Amino acid sequence: MKLIKKTIKEALKTPGFSLLYMAGVAFTIAFTIIYGMLLYSQLGPVYPEYDRDSTVYVETVVLIDGYNRSSSNVGPILIEEFMRDKLKSADYMTAMGSLGGGYPMIQTDGHGPEFHAEVRYVEPSFFKFYKYIFKEGKPFSQEDFDSELSVAVITEGIAKRLFGSSEEAIGKDISIDHVNYRIRGVFREGSALNVDSYGEIFLPYSLVMDSSIMQQENLRRYFGGLRAAIKVKPGKEEALRDELRDICRRINAMDTTSETFYLPGVMSHAEHVLTDTQLEWSWDGNDDEQFKIKEAPSLLQMWKPFLIALLVVLVIPALNISGLIGARMDRMASELGVRRCFGANRRKLMGMILSENLVLTLLGGILGLIAAWLISVFAGNFLLQLTPLAYEQGFRFGNDASFITGESAFAPLLFAFALCICVVLNLISAWIPARRALHTQITESINTKR
Repeated sequence: MKLIKKTIKEALKTPGFSLLYMAGVAFTIAFTIIYGMLLYSQLGPVYPEYDRDSTVYVETVVLIDGYNRSSSNVGPILIEEFMRDKLKSADYMTAMGSLGGGYPMIQTDGHGPEFHAEVRYVEPSFFKFYKYIFKEGKPFSQEDFDSELSVAVITEGIAKRLFGSSEEAIGKDISIDHVNYRIRGVFREGSALNVDSYGEIFLPYSLVMDSSIMQQENLRRYFGGLRAAIKVKPGKEEALRDELRDICRRINAMDTTSETFYLPGVMSHAEHVLTDTQLEWSWDGNDDEQFKIKEAPSLLQMWKPFLIALLVVLVIPALNISGLIGARMDRMASELGVRRCFGANRRKLMGMILSENLVLTLLGGILGLIAAWLISVFAGNFLLQLTPLAYEQGFRFGNDASFITGESAFAPLLFAFALCICVVLNLISAWIPARRALHTQITESINTKR
């Protein structure tokens, strides 16, 4: 406390320096936290995706027949016959529409203009896999799903927009592209950055399954428009991959055609979010073409400009702060020389200088944290539109989806990480000019013009 009071007293003597110093730290902290919020929302355990570290995804099925190949998302027959309740390495699994349901128009029955909302097609197990909190009602049941009933669950925001409250929405109909669906439940919305679990309206995917594919006699009956999310038992990731390879062997052993069934791979949550696995043919100049898997640019690669900007934001303020401290050391040279004459050693003086800068850094960090919260609340959607995720989240349709949830905005580790980076950089920035000033001859320091 004594140090803080002393630092504030000294800061008031040089308000220009102190304000510039804290503003530089605040800007760096705010930018770093905003960037961290984006990545933490993608990779950290946030609502409703609390089990990301144990979640893997199976998305693609490939058939190879000589030079011909066909690919599709996973089909319901493959899931039901070979995966659901049959994978010993899996704790739980669910299936969902691979591309969602798009952004159809929601009719309001005279309660305002029509608007777009993000619709996803899922199954009842989806709401156990992803731990959505229901404000009213409950998810549609397995009986609803199997009977292909037109039922829906919606976000609290849409319920309030259409019916005034969550309670009033239960049992009412919602009109989606002029088709009515009975509302079974109202849930708390997650972040739009959760590309796997996010949706404003969830419908049973049994309503849109193509029965003609499932009725085929060849291997294309395993095609479909789904992807499977699997929660893996601890330490069983490689065992799960072996089980899926065994599924391929069993299917190929049963098939009498020349086609080969292939699952390109199992992706962890981070791989699933940060990469886009693509399938392609390659030709090396010989007569034979080869089938291979190609990874599209990762999300981090797509965000390369943001990484460069983050580096610039971290380094430039540090250089500016170093220049400011250098100028301050020049002004304090006489004072430092006098103190050294009266017995103050370099270590003590260096500790005093670094301690003062540490206090200013902490004050600037608090200002930066407040700025980051304000930006995420009032300009979050604007920031999201600048990222590669904007297209995924339907901003081309004017979707006003959530950006940053409280779990990301108030993540203590995120703030601590950003603050530690700034503290280290700023202490280095302060140490260099302070060391130079303290190694100046005492007589030269005292005779320096104040």
